[in-house]
Amino acid sequence: MTLYSSRHSRRLAEKTKEKTQQIITFLLGEEWFALPIDRIQKVVPLGKVYGDPQRKGISLTHYKGQELLVIDVARCIFGLETLPCQQNTYQTRFLLIINNENEQLVGLPIDSTPSISRVSESGFLPLPDIYLTQGNIHCISSTLIQVNEQNSFFVLDVNKLTSVNNKF
Repeated sequence: MTLYSSRHSRRLAEKTKEKTQQIITFLLGEEWFALPIDRIQKVVPLGKVYGDPQRKGISLTHYKGQELLVIDVARCIFGLETLPCQQNTYQTRFLLIINNENEQLVGLPIDSTPSISRVSESGFLPLPDIYLTQGNIHCISSTLIQVNEQNSFFVLDVNKLTSVNNKF
C-alpha cells in the first residue's frame, strides 16, 4: 500500500498546484510593465526607426524584408515624448513584436532588457477603479501583477496600445 499511497499523494499535490502564466517584464521610466508571453511573437534588437517627422509616436522599421509599424509604447503609457529617467543611450534597445487585434505584427520599442517570469494566478490583482480613471498611466489593463512585496508589474493592454484611435 505504500506505493499506492505515494502515487496518490503525488497526484493530489499536482492537482493542488496553482496555475501559472509566463510573462515578459520590462522597465520604462521608473515603472515595471508586463505582457503575457503568448501575445509576443519575438523580441529583437531595435534597428533603425524612421517615418515619424512630427514625432507622434508612430513610425516604421524593417523586419523580415517588410515594413513593420512601430508604436512608441512609452508615449502611449505616459503621454510624454521623452521619459524623465532616460537610460544610457549606448545601451541596446529592444523591439517586442506582437500581434495586434487584426493579427498584424506591430513593434513596441523598450529601453530595458526584457525578462521572462512565471507568475501564479493569485499574483494577478485588480487595480482600484479610481486609479484607472484618475491615474496618469494609459494603456494598462485593470490588472497588476504582485510577485512579492517589492516587485509589482502593470499589465499592458495590447488592444489599447495598438489601437488606431489611440491619441498620442
